[in-house]
Amino acid sequence: MSKSVEALRDHIRAEAGDAPVQLGLILGSGLKDLADRVDGVSIPYDDLPGFPHAGVSGQAPKLVVGTLEGVRVAVFGGRAHYYERGEADAMRRPL
Repeated sequence: MSKSVEALRDHIRAEAGDAPVQLGLILGSGLKDLADRVDGVSIPYDDLPGFPHAGVSGQAPKLVVGTLEGVRVAVFGGRAHYYERGEADAMRRPL
């Protein structure tokens, strides 16, 4: 694992704890309100080291880790798109 991925992992664990996540969701702009239903910690993408900017209008650029309907989840409120950066693997590090 690279040092940048380790730094990202450590930052998320420091804020959200290290309990395993059972489900990961990447929300598009039509589902951004779902992240507000998670009982947990919300971390803006800007606070996450090496995290790509999600610049599409209507997205909520934050990672929410917590419980939704009794399941521990990690909810990404949007993602970087190829057409924004020209990088097909822009979401590799976050995921």
